Amino acid sequence: MSYKGILLDLDNTLYDYHLAHEKALEQALNYAVDILGVEKEEIFSSYNQEREKIKVELLTTAASHNRMLYFQRLYENFDVNPQIYALNTYDLYWETFLNNMYLFPGVTDFLEASKDIPICLVTDLTSHIQHRKLKTLGVQEYIQFVVTSEEAGKEKPHPYIFMSGLRKLGLDREDVIMIGDNFEKDIKGASLLGIKSFWLTIPLPSQEEKLNNVIEVSSFSEVKEQIFHVQHI
Repeated sequence: MSYKGILLDLDNTLYDYHLAHEKALEQALNYAVDILGVEKEEIFSSYNQEREKIKVELLTTAASHNRMLYFQRLYENFDVNPQIYALNTYDLYWETFLNNMYLFPGVTDFLEASKDIPICLVTDLTSHIQHRKLKTLGVQEYIQFVVTSEEAGKEKPHPYIFMSGLRKLGLDREDVIMIGDNFEKDIKGASLLGIKSFWLTIPLPSQEEKLNNVIEVSSFSEVKEQIFHVQHI
């Protein structure tokens, strides 16, 4: 069986999201410590509380990931005018994040090998920052289409975001594959639609639940081997 298109996740699939996020949050909260003059542990606790509140309030929407809202609520929680400091904190977070993004090994080789196959990025979060990530990683030329949860109005694993990707590719579900790291959001979401899925387990452990049309791989080199081995049969 050959594949005519690829649905591809971004965060923690093409690069180490957790590494970039941890460094970015460290910088942002250190800045907040200087502004608020309280212990970092207290700020971190308040940040997490406000983040969780926003995620509940804005459940399954792209806005639930908006760091600007998190930092705004953080300063409001300490009775400090967020109009003065929230944007600076937000900008510092993303500047640090983008400066600490590095493609996983094998990604560039895989994308180069797939250059004749249209790729649609299927990703949660807001369009602006996801496009900035693609630019920073230097992979825009390989990605023909992008569907974010902001555009789709639904987050993975909702079928609509995957169907939006299929519409942009102009392909049926049996003609594409999904590649992602998150079992529930990427793999199960696509697999239940009948889309053959490659589950990247870097750096995550194996998932006990098994689905018939899911192939577990540990690197993009394995994905490349699997896809192009199949295509050349």
